[in-house]
Amino acid sequence: MIRPHGGEIVNREVSKSKKDRLREEAKESPKIQIDKSLEKEVRNIARGRYSPLTGFQNQNNFLKVVRDMRLETGEAWTIPIILDIDKEKKKELEEGDQAAIFREEEPIAMLDIEEIYSYDKKKTVKDLYGTDDTDHPGVKMYLEKDDYLVAGNIDYLKDPNHREDNYDLDPTETRVLFEEKGWDTSVGFQTRNAPHRGHEYLQKNILENIDGILIHPKIGKKKKGDFTDRAIMKAYEELMKEYYLEHKSVLSTFPTKMRYMGPREAVFDALVRKNHGCTHFIVGRDHAGVGDYYGEFEAQEIFKEFPDIEVEPLFYNYAFYCKKCHGMVSDRTCPHGSEQRIAPSGTKIRNMLREGEKPPKELMRPEVAQKIIDMDKPFIGD
Repeated sequence: MIRPHGGEIVNREVSKSKKDRLREEAKESPKIQIDKSLEKEVRNIARGRYSPLTGFQNQNNFLKVVRDMRLETGEAWTIPIILDIDKEKKKELEEGDQAAIFREEEPIAMLDIEEIYSYDKKKTVKDLYGTDDTDHPGVKMYLEKDDYLVAGNIDYLKDPNHREDNYDLDPTETRVLFEEKGWDTSVGFQTRNAPHRGHEYLQKNILENIDGILIHPKIGKKKKGDFTDRAIMKAYEELMKEYYLEHKSVLSTFPTKMRYMGPREAVFDALVRKNHGCTHFIVGRDHAGVGDYYGEFEAQEIFKEFPDIEVEPLFYNYAFYCKKCHGMVSDRTCPHGSEQRIAPSGTKIRNMLREGEKPPKELMRPEVAQKIIDMDKPFIGD
């Protein structure tokens, strides 16, 4: 099986006796309150999704990732994993001390404070997103961060059985599952959408040559108009129940927010799936993009800069239904013109579903569409 990024799966769990002691210490330690999105990031570090990271990044690593898309140790890493604090909280903390990371009234982790530093938010977003336009949802989220960052290793305090949902499998668990299924090769599929026939075509086409597929939706904060997490998962449950081979497919979740960082997020997504045991990763057209901020194939071209990441990217444009071929095809397989094609436009499909109308069966399985239509508020912000 492919080795994890950096060589081994990070585990920041501590023994029960140490965990009990740290929970007591947390009551008297300076407290850093975090939101739900950051709680997911703490767990992603602790359980190895973000291997080789063992905590929140210090200034040197932060700047190295922002500028060069690599860690100081040389490994590819394209998105900073950071913990932001405001000026008042900074006054309570000292480098070399411990702080307790809380989610509401519960201690989530202890942080060994290595460094507290400021950063230029406007320059950072320009480097990360290629724009500082606040109409970009990722830029807006980043600019809303506090002005200081606190770095250091974490010790995870939550129950090891805690999960975001029933599909939340850690990298160690997916690796065991892949082995049990006898997969020598596996492909990761990132999505923030309910599945249409184009997605299904790509996934099944790849399975002609790859042992198994990990369908791995991001579950977390997204922009207004996107599918809710519940809609995505219910739609995939419906699809996989009737149309996927159990021994060739796994549905799991990646609890994190969408960053809409385009090319950088594509590489990040590939590295996370590498940690989960995937030997390959699907990179579609405008992966993790939004609006027209990135070129259609920019998220594929960036992989030329990372020949050393080991996980193999698989590049796809898009599939469409051809009325003459009577099936889902692509430019590589279909000789017919645009007059024969029905393209699975995500925007069009979402608009139809929002109005309670089923998209054509050539674009979305009717039972999948009905599952979404029957849901209360399947779109964020509705």
